[in-house]
Amino acid sequence: MTVTFVIAASIVFLLDVFAFKGKLCSTVFLCHGSKMSAVPFNFKSPSDFAGLFLFVFGNSGWEMFFSNLVMILLLGQILEERYGSVMLALMMFITVLVTGVLTACISTVPVAGAGCVVFMMAVLVSLTELTKKRIPVSCLLVFVLFLSFEIYRNAKGSAGGNGLQQIVGVLIEVIGGICGSIFGFLVLPKKRGAQKKVAKTQVSYDDDDDGGNRKSWSSSSSSDETVIGTLS
Repeated sequence: MTVTFVIAASIVFLLDVFAFKGKLCSTVFLCHGSKMSAVPFNFKSPSDFAGLFLFVFGNSGWEMFFSNLVMILLLGQILEERYGSVMLALMMFITVLVTGVLTACISTVPVAGAGCVVFMMAVLVSLTELTKKRIPVSCLLVFVLFLSFEIYRNAKGSAGGNGLQQIVGVLIEVIGGICGSIFGFLVLPKKRGAQKKVAKTQVSYDDDDDGGNRKSWSSSSSSDETVIGTLS
């Protein structure tokens, strides 16, 4: 799932850069903001509704492209082994949906890229490590550094506009990532409970087998003693 997502996003970005000269990600793979934005979200446009979900494959530059996809490759493999491809895809879908809806309703800037997915993965890895009673310092640092980088990049790229609006866009991505990570965190205890139940069942089966072996050994021993006594 992680590799497939990275390959799809890479194809879209390379086509946008070399074939469409930046027009593909600025039209199709982009979620427009609310009615207060320069280009508001059109609820009657099928392309805008497609952008509500497809914006996650768009990237506005090489800097965003490399930072997002490298983080997804690093964190996605950990989560995919823990939850499986289907559950990870569902969490990504929830994250993208929440981010897109909030952007279309309250944000004044459009959103593009997989930043919300990166936030979701970073938060979820941190939460799963907390359940093991360990402090995930490295994961927390990744989250803080990536968040700082996103705020700096968006504020710098506002080009004389309102940097606060760009920061609000980043916070919306964080909220979408948190929503997706909460869903995964709620599913994890059930999975662990099922694994513990299977482990207990296997232990009970092993105990039964040991008991059966002890019984057969004692019965064979008694039969041997009987035969020896008869011969004497």
